[in-house]
This record gives sequence, structure tokens and C-alpha cells, in this order.
Amino acid sequence: MVTPALRHTPAGQRLCRLAIGLLLALLAGAALASELTASVDRTRVGEGESLTLTLRYQGQALGDPDFSDLGRDFDILSTQRQSHLSLGTGSNSSSTEWRLTLMPKGPGQRVIPSFRFKGEVSDAFEITVSDQPPKADDRRPLFVETELDQPQVHEGEQALLTLRVHSALPLASLGAPELEVAGARVLRVDENQYQRTLDGIDYRVVEITYALFPEEPGQLAIPALRFSGEVPDGRDPFRAFGGSLFGQGRKPVAVSSAPRVLEVRPRPAHIPPGDWLPSKGLSIAQRWSREPTRLVVGEPITRSLIISAQGLEGARLPPLKLQGGDGYKLYPDQPRVEDATSASGVLGTRIESVAIVPTRPGKLTLPELRVSWWDTVSGKSRETRLAPVTVEVVAAPPTPGAPTIAPEVTAATETPSADPRPPWLWWLVGTNAAWAIIAALCGTLWWRQRRRAPKGINEAGDDGLAHSEQTAFHRVRDCPRGQLAAFREAILHWARIHAGNRQLKTLDEVVSVTGEKALARHFADLDGHLYGERASAPDQGAIVELLARARQRRKSRADGAPLPPLYPAE
Repeated sequence: MVTPALRHTPAGQRLCRLAIGLLLALLAGAALASELTASVDRTRVGEGESLTLTLRYQGQALGDPDFSDLGRDFDILSTQRQSHLSLGTGSNSSSTEWRLTLMPKGPGQRVIPSFRFKGEVSDAFEITVSDQPPKADDRRPLFVETELDQPQVHEGEQALLTLRVHSALPLASLGAPELEVAGARVLRVDENQYQRTLDGIDYRVVEITYALFPEEPGQLAIPALRFSGEVPDGRDPFRAFGGSLFGQGRKPVAVSSAPRVLEVRPRPAHIPPGDWLPSKGLSIAQRWSREPTRLVVGEPITRSLIISAQGLEGARLPPLKLQGGDGYKLYPDQPRVEDATSASGVLGTRIESVAIVPTRPGKLTLPELRVSWWDTVSGKSRETRLAPVTVEVVAAPPTPGAPTIAPEVTAATETPSADPRPPWLWWLVGTNAAWAIIAALCGTLWWRQRRRAPKGINEAGDDGLAHSEQTAFHRVRDCPRGQLAAFREAILHWARIHAGNRQLKTLDEVVSVTGEKALARHFADLDGHLYGERASAPDQGAIVELLARARQRRKSRADGAPLPPLYPAE
């Protein structure tokens, strides 16, 4: 700094003139160095491809240019800012660079306008956007193939849309929003990655397949789907050393699939909406809980019916019409619906399980099952059938300990002799017996009123109040299908009351106290489904039937009468 005393001396005046000259030179150099330049990585792109705009300001930049004018022709996918400072002998420089990833808004001529910043103006560019989807022979480093498996389908019929993202550069963080198509249900059914060589260029391919189910006839517009990711930045000065020093070694890129239009035809007029099942193939199969070679009256067997349809969701498959018939009863379980997906689309499955209980010995015939559907391959109506099943039913073996009924003896030749006792004696005996019965009933009622209600016997957490055996059984019978834990606990609670044993804790003990050996297999299925790895659910209806038989047998013994048939002949 030049002091006032030195300023008036000759040496001071020369020093002031030198300082002013250096300051003016620096200002002039800064003015000459301050400039705004713009560049793009390419001026011709395909529809759905992005490009990069680079704006560079030579000088100190506080703030950013106004990029709002870009919104007329482009979507700004990302913006990055970098500052550079160069320190050297006798000269210092600084610059700021903005890099924008742009996606053109449709084909045609698009304009990148000029920008103003700190009095400087950049150049404008005209971008040509082709209306043709990118092709491999264009040698683009990033493009998308869009493919429909068929140009037209019926309403409700499956159409497969496959998108293949090709990248000749290491592509990272590839992402895309969910595909949404107005007027259709969309399921993402498959994704795969592989290598592919086109015209000598090695590409990494990400293949995604969607299943589309149009809901009404007409033209179905499938919009473009935009994919975004990151590729190595070729202009990163630290790339040769394995990456950027400040983590800026990658740049964002984006590419879009081509939109498509799918023609949707109406279903044939002769097929009602409820019977419309468009599929490439439909089958019916059956599975048994055991080999149905011979059945026993009163012992249930489970039959599972499996309907599978290629190209159709499981929820669209209709329920089978199953009804009981001559000599048997049916107890259906809740149906199970499943969908398996692959590159071929959706394989829908509906599984219906039903317990069959024979009610009389002889021949048991389950009727034929039929399902009508539309073959999308041949364009014709078809019908899939499951043949009828006929099995032999034998009578149940006698239960050990059951009362034996003596056969009737008919003596048609004998005539009973006249009773020598007078009628008044019979009147006296009957009157005394009636009074004795009335007295016994009154005594029983008086004794029950004086007796305190017993505490609850279910250690598993009941409300502590005594439940009657009938109420406990109704709890077993009315337990909703599928709530197996509650069903198991209800069985144990009923068995404790039924057997009068508060210490009863296992299902094996229930088999012992009821005498129904057939329960053992069903209880094994129940515990296996709850605590093991068994896929099939137990037959709740069959278990209820066997417990009901045990109740009736006990009631019959208490009444002193023979056991009535559980399944009367129809």
C-alpha cells in the first residue's frame, strides 16, 4: 500500500502508476477471459434417447443460469455442477461447468436455446429427433427393443410385452417406474440378463417381460417406459486412475421404449361373459389323500381337484360344481388360488379340496367334471373333461365294546296265554311308578340348584366358566375353515369336558377317549400343517364327523339304546 507521504515523492508517483496499470491489465484480462460456451454430445438422436448438454463459464460464478426455456422441447433428467480452479506461476484461472441430461419431448426438430449469464450469451443448437426406434446397426451405446408377442388379442386374453435394454457401456443403477396401461391389468412376469453381440458390438441386455390383460375391446395404447441409469464419464480426468477423486466418475443416462398399440377384439358373441376363459391350454387333474381303491362307510377321504390354465389368472378360473350324490356326502374346504409367472406369462391354478364321506356300502360313483374354455391358439371353443370315478365301499367294522343286538325270534305257531293278573293291579303299579319318576326328577333339580358351578377346565385360556359339552362341540363344528390353531384348541377343550379329564392335553389322548382310531391320521395332518412342513390342510369336516359319531355312541350307551346310524341310507 502506498502511504500519503510516499505518494508525493517521485518514486511514489511511479509506484502508483505501476499499480494502476497492473490493476487495469488484470481487469482487462478478466473481461477477455469471461465467456459462456455450450456444447452437446450429439445433435441427432432416436426417439426415447437422451443427450447431454454442457454449459461452461470461464470465471467466478455465483449462482446458476436460467434453464427454464429448455422445458419447451426437453425434460431435464438431471443437472450437475462442477467448479475448477487452476493455480500457476504468473496466472490463475477458474471456471464453472453445468452438465444437463435432456430427454426430447417427441420426434422432430428440437431447439436448445441460448443462455445468458453475467452478461455472456451461449450458442443455440438444433437437435434432430428421429421417429424410428433405435436399432442395433446404428451402433448406439444404449437403446431399447420393444416387442409384442402378437398384434391383436381378445378381451381378457394375455398379451406379452418384452422390453430389452441394450447397453454397450457398464450400466449401473438401472431403474424404471411401474408400467401402467389404461384399460388393462399388468403383471411383471419375468426378468433376465444376458450378453448379446450385434454387428461386432458386445451388449449387456436386461430383458423384462410384462403380461397384459385387456379389459375391453378397441385399441389398447401401451405407453413408452423410461429407463434411467449411470454410465462411466468419458471426460472424467481421474478415470484412468480407477475412478473420480470426488465421486463424479459416472454420468446419468436415460432411454425410453417405443410406444405400441394393441388391437383388442371382443369375445365371441355365443359365449356368455361368465364362461369366457381365453387360454393357451386348460387342464383338470385330481389328487387323493390316499389311494381310493376301497372306501369304508363313515371314513372320509379327501379329493383335491386342480384346474390349471396357461395365460389366465387363477382368480378368473370358475368354481367346480360339486354336489353330494347317492351314497356319499361332500364337505368342501376353502379353495386355493395361485399364479405362477415365467417368460411364457401367467399360469393360473385353482385347487378345490373336498372330503367325501361314504354313507352306505356298495358302488360309489363320482360324476364326470367338465370345463369349457376358448383356445387362443386355434381360435376355437374347447372342453376339458375329468372322467367319472367309481370305487367300492364296504361296511365299517363293528366298534369294540358296542352293545350286541340279539336277533329277533319269530314264533308264528305259538299263541300267548292270557294274563291271569287283574287290570286294577296294572293301574296301581303304573301310578306308583309315575310318582317315583316325579320324585326322582324333583330331587335331581333340587340337587343341581344346590351344586356350585364348576370352574373352567381349559388351562389354555378360556373364560373360566363351565361350558356344556354341547356348546363345546358347537365351538368345534362352527370353527371357520382355515383357522387351524383355534380348531385344535376347540377339540381339546371339548374332549376335556367329554371325558371329564382336566389333564387331557394331547390329540392322541382325544383318540383314546373317543375310540375313533380314524382320527389319528387326521390329527397327524392337523399338527403337521401347524407345526411341520405339510402343504395340504387337514379335513376339518371329516374330523367333525368323527367326533360327532363318538358323541352319538356315548349318548346311546348312556340311554341304553343301540347306536343309530350316523349316515342313514338315502
